[in-house]
Amino acid sequence: MNPFEHVKNLHTKKRRWEDFNDEEKKSFNVFIINKTLSFNPNYLGIVNMVQNYTGLNQILSQKEVFNLYFNLLPTNFRFYKWIKGEKNKKDKEKAEHLAMHFKVSTREAYDYIQILDKKSINKIIKNYKNETPRKTIQSS
Repeated sequence: MNPFEHVKNLHTKKRRWEDFNDEEKKSFNVFIINKTLSFNPNYLGIVNMVQNYTGLNQILSQKEVFNLYFNLLPTNFRFYKWIKGEKNKKDKEKAEHLAMHFKVSTREAYDYIQILDKKSINKIIKNYKNETPRKTIQSS
């Protein structure tokens, strides 16, 4: 089962945790389930509560998270679109130049694009116009 099938099952309530085989239990990725459910604005409170007890804290097991969602979520299922960041070729070049200038990863440099004004970005890029941007390590 993939995470989206698990989310659908949490709503349709067709299968309980005990009905899954070991492989299906392993595929229940709490992080991805939380992320998927968080796209529904009505579930933000529930997901936030559950996240306080998962992740680094690891207080709740996969089984406990499954049972929590299984019992808390309503039976009406509605798919909410998975939100992806938009990156275009121009932004990639800007990010590479900003990463070189600020000595950060390109992932962090995308945040700088959102924060800095166009004039500042263009001024930085102008300083590095003749240099080839270095490949930076993507940080998590």
